[in-house]
Amino acid sequence: MVNKLLVGKVDDNFNWLPLWVHLQDTAGVMKLLLENWIADATVESCGMQFENFYAIAEFVAATHDIGKATSYFQAIICKKVPILYDNIVSSGLIVCENMLHRGKTPHSYAGQWILQSDTVGINLPESVANVIGAHHGAPCPGKTLNGVDDLLVVYPSNFYGEEDVSSIQSKQWLSIWNEIVNEALMLSGFDSISEMPDLTVDAQVLLSGLLIVADWIASNTRLFPLIGLDDDFEKIDCDTRVEEGWNRLQFPEEWHSEVCNMSKQIFQERFGFEPNAVQEAVIKAVNETNTPGIFILEAQMGIGKTEAALGAAEVIASKCNSKGIFFGLPTQATCNGLYDRLYEWASSVSDETVNAIRLAHGGANYNKNYQQQVIQGKTYVYEEEIDSSVYVHPWFQGNKKALLADFVIGTVDQFLMASLRRKHFMLRHLGLSGKVVIIDECHAYDAYMNQYLEQSIEWMAGYGVPVILLSATLPLSRRKELVNRYIKGIRRNRPKIEKQKPSVSSDWMDNISYPLLTWTDGLEVHQCNILQQTQNRNVKINYLHGVEQTVGLLKEKLCDGGCACVILNTIRHAQEYYRAIKDLIKDAEVLLYHAQFTMEHRLEKEEILLERMGKKSSDQKRNRFILIGTQVLEQSLDYDADILITELCPMDLLLQRIGRLHRHNRCDATHHYSRPKRLQQAECYVLLEAISDGESGLYDKGSQMIYGDYLLIRTLNILPSEIVIPKDIPTLVQRVYDEKDDCDLDITDVRYLQAKEDFIVKKGKKRNNAKAFLLKYPRKTIQGMLTNEYLDKTQKGNMSVRDIESSIEVIIMKRYQQNKIGFVCSDTGNSIRMFDCNFLSEEDGVEIARQRLYLPRLFANPGLLYRAIDELEKMQYEMSVWQRNPWLQGELILLLDADNTAQLCGYDLHYDFELGLVVEKEDKNG
Repeated sequence: MVNKLLVGKVDDNFNWLPLWVHLQDTAGVMKLLLENWIADATVESCGMQFENFYAIAEFVAATHDIGKATSYFQAIICKKVPILYDNIVSSGLIVCENMLHRGKTPHSYAGQWILQSDTVGINLPESVANVIGAHHGAPCPGKTLNGVDDLLVVYPSNFYGEEDVSSIQSKQWLSIWNEIVNEALMLSGFDSISEMPDLTVDAQVLLSGLLIVADWIASNTRLFPLIGLDDDFEKIDCDTRVEEGWNRLQFPEEWHSEVCNMSKQIFQERFGFEPNAVQEAVIKAVNETNTPGIFILEAQMGIGKTEAALGAAEVIASKCNSKGIFFGLPTQATCNGLYDRLYEWASSVSDETVNAIRLAHGGANYNKNYQQQVIQGKTYVYEEEIDSSVYVHPWFQGNKKALLADFVIGTVDQFLMASLRRKHFMLRHLGLSGKVVIIDECHAYDAYMNQYLEQSIEWMAGYGVPVILLSATLPLSRRKELVNRYIKGIRRNRPKIEKQKPSVSSDWMDNISYPLLTWTDGLEVHQCNILQQTQNRNVKINYLHGVEQTVGLLKEKLCDGGCACVILNTIRHAQEYYRAIKDLIKDAEVLLYHAQFTMEHRLEKEEILLERMGKKSSDQKRNRFILIGTQVLEQSLDYDADILITELCPMDLLLQRIGRLHRHNRCDATHHYSRPKRLQQAECYVLLEAISDGESGLYDKGSQMIYGDYLLIRTLNILPSEIVIPKDIPTLVQRVYDEKDDCDLDITDVRYLQAKEDFIVKKGKKRNNAKAFLLKYPRKTIQGMLTNEYLDKTQKGNMSVRDIESSIEVIIMKRYQQNKIGFVCSDTGNSIRMFDCNFLSEEDGVEIARQRLYLPRLFANPGLLYRAIDELEKMQYEMSVWQRNPWLQGELILLLDADNTAQLCGYDLHYDFELGLVVEKEDKNG
């Protein structure tokens, strides 16, 4: 009876829920998650029999909030509803209102101490108790809970309500704890605590994540409502509550791949075309692999690596009992570009099952296609019947739950954060543990990000999660490190495997064949040198110096038609070249594309450039069209340039840019070549800096700041006059990144030696910086995993998987008249959208929130950051009502005047559809 008086939850309307009911709700939800949602692969990765895993999962669900059955917690929660406090006290329990040790015993950690402490005597295995302590997202800090660190000894009044732990009243609390444990044992099927096995670290992490999910669902008052003070709380039917709550949730059924062997016919059904040689090699490898591990596909741009990976993932999912796929890409733009393709594929593999798909990145809420699926999902939640389409289940919205949906496409950061020492990391691990992981463009990460990539791969290997890495090409050292880290992860928690050695020679480490597939089957490493079916392309390499030569070349090459792409390394440089080219080549259409446009304008520009330079572009559409942009043109966009001009960049990125040159076959059925005669030979012009005295320099300071001297010097020195694509790709990349090869440079040259030293030092610093936040694999326990006594509060606030400076995100709006603010219009003839400063609907808030971009990083410098924020906040004073809109809360608005200009921290900022955001130092004399 006393147990049933304890309070689990209350709200501001004097509704409440007994603790015992919430524990039963959570245990019931856990059972349904085990039966209907959790992947078999997740259970298998814990190294336990299914029945043991299920039993422990139900036990921790039924005891997870035992830390609420304490004097301290009951005193706090009953403040809102004093009558509940009176009921408890009148039963004889001591609930101490004098909280001498406020905040010292959070209920999640208190629960772990109760279950594990020597002084209580329940003696739950430490590894199981850790799961209870971690159910609010952070494992208990410290190394031990017994002896001098036992908080039941240090703060007895928080648990018992008094210092005398031997009193009759104190023993009532002991009796309640034992009652909760005994009920949990009965529910889970254990006869006693002694039957519980110790959990591996993997099991502790994944069970913690699963417990969080069950607790969150059971805590949702729409699904599991609270009761009134007058309701009969002793006769609550928990089985009925759980059944009704689960039915209201309508959790999506899990996906199971039925393709254990991918044929050419199935591949064609999925993607609409027969597999090419690269895709066939990948599918053959996964079909024949018994224990899929890591797969690294190195192949040229545009060959269809995405389709190869998705086809392979279906087979691997069937073999590994996985129930979903995570597809990680470098940027939000690449994610948005792939979303529709992944959605179509997910629909094609889901004939009868409703599945959840999630777009996981910071701008997902502003992607119109994705939001349409979210709206569809919200509609379905309340319907009796659901059709067989793929949709976005609303439960999976929210950053912490990003990876729990079956199909997830997101920035690679979502995967890398599995190794970031951050609260709720176990939810990421749980989400990934039942999936096949695909990571694209894995060559595009620096030394800092690579630390997180390698550690996350090791975590995945320990869980038995298959990982597919896609790249144009990898330096030999990177391929070796990635495979070895996966093998290292396989060996953990497997004593027998630890003594085994891979039964294969080390030839795979030095192989520079191309295209190339490297994969593991258990501990065996295999490779396939893929026979190239596509013809080699000869690309001539020439050089230009400065904007004048660039304009002259474009006039010459495009006089008979065709299109060109010019890629610069900085936005400022791109804007300068755009102005000059547009001004000096009057009869050409010029389009500028870079990262400092709003999302709406970037999408409009993408449509234009794909219409003019995409796979289906006509000769007429391509005629004298010039695309100018920055690194955003290196990847994701499937366009074809007749001629390429690019600033110097490291070799692998240069080859990525060259991958957009003559990308598509533009011969018709009669082999008529549609490219103008002057552009039928693929030519790449490398743009170097022009020096005033007529001599050519190497590259500008902007390129140096971004890439550093070392890789630029090496790339320039070995860049041949002709590159054979794809044949030369691996050799050129290996040479630039092999530090033992000096690339025919004068090793006594002071500038080169300094560049090499700077490169090595910078790489070392990045690695060391990453280690401060790295979530390494502990030996025995998850306890203390998030503890880092070496970090101060500032450093903890800067935890990130990218080593970049912070920047300020703003929403760009324009004042049209008094109290009327609107969008900056594009050149496509769209009508101007205007909004009232004093009123804004939620739907309008969504539209406004899409008008966002990041300011240049100079405004995030310590000397300008707070001043910039202060000035931006003052700009939006007259739209203060907008802050009440859920889409605009906390947002900063850059308000432009009638000339599309604003002043910020002594700089003039101009924005329009043509140039994007232009930042110039304010002219004091103007």
